[in-house]
Amino acid sequence: MADETAAVGEVIEATTRQFVAEVYEEADAPDFGAWVRVEPDGAPTLYGLVSHVETGSYDTNRQAVALGLSPEERAQEMPMVDELLRTTVRAQMLACRGPDGDIRQTLPPQPPDIHDFVTPCTDPEVRAFAAPYDFLRTLVEHPDPDVPVDDLLVAVLRGIHAAHGGEEGGREPVVRAGRALSRLLDDDHERLQSILRRVL
Repeated sequence: MADETAAVGEVIEATTRQFVAEVYEEADAPDFGAWVRVEPDGAPTLYGLVSHVETGSYDTNRQAVALGLSPEERAQEMPMVDELLRTTVRAQMLACRGPDGDIRQTLPPQPPDIHDFVTPCTDPEVRAFAAPYDFLRTLVEHPDPDVPVDDLLVAVLRGIHAAHGGEEGGREPVVRAGRALSRLLDDDHERLQSILRRVL
């Protein structure tokens, strides 16, 4: 079982709105729609939502090509191939921990530093991003332009559902988040129903 407290990568680009992290070779990349945290040295903890996961070549001038080998055959015959690839994740900054220790669902005053460690959030941390779900407004009104926002909302709500125990305890928080979304979507019930159908 993976260690929830272990860093999975490091920040390689950062703004107050988002950061990009390179995932360690031995680590699993966080899922699309998963919460991650960065704890800068001497600064408040920052929280981001993974909106993009990408695997490609280190060398932008060279593309990976099909080899026709199974993973086992590739590891035996061409072990260097995997060393030429890297996985990066882009996360939207949506919350930070204030001086009082409370999590504030707002952009941070400063971005993380390059090489800060990126760690998946635990279920209790995800549960802390609770009503009134102010981060949803940022997602809806200022989405990542390269990401279908409704699919990201589906992933976020699934994460809320899972962090509250799934079927037993997760339905009510999703309903509350759905009410918040309804207001943000100008009561576009067809769009909201499309999102919620893909969650539960």
